[in-house]
Amino acid sequence: MYELSLFILDLAQNSLTANASLVTIRLLESAALNRVFVAVADNGCGMSPEIAERATDPFMTTKAPRQKKIGLGLPFFKQLVEMCGGSFRLVSRPGRGTIVRGTYPFTNVDQPPVGDLDESIFALVAGNPDVDFRYTRRTDSWQQVFDTRPVKEALGPDARALWQSVEILDWLRETIRAREPRDQN
Repeated sequence: MYELSLFILDLAQNSLTANASLVTIRLLESAALNRVFVAVADNGCGMSPEIAERATDPFMTTKAPRQKKIGLGLPFFKQLVEMCGGSFRLVSRPGRGTIVRGTYPFTNVDQPPVGDLDESIFALVAGNPDVDFRYTRRTDSWQQVFDTRPVKEALGPDARALWQSVEILDWLRETIRAREPRDQN
């Protein structure tokens, strides 16, 4: 995993595993501020202080012994942020949710490419019709914001049924796709 989009996808998957009904994803890439900021926040079940303290240990899991999945997203994201000379923070409260933040210099040579973040966000949104997502990506010259809540409100009581229709999926993919302003010269 060496694209930022895959780190973000894994962190959002943790939110889904924690039964979040709202996942907020933010990415700021600023050459002017020499800063990359990533945050994934949710309103899921949260973690006790003891578990939150150990959550970035790659050998710690809260999953049952028979489950083969081991959560390496947090440890790998923390390692990435620190390798890039940045700071990592995890804040979690039982019953209230979790926030994972990482900030590092934009100019750091070790920073990974963003990858296809739009497609990762689309996969999350399309595959989880009962969860709301708010996605913001900002650079020095443009901003992309997408929120499922107004879309579901506009679709009305049939939103869940319509969510998997070809027309809605095509619209979601096109709407989520970031559009950086083209040079006018």
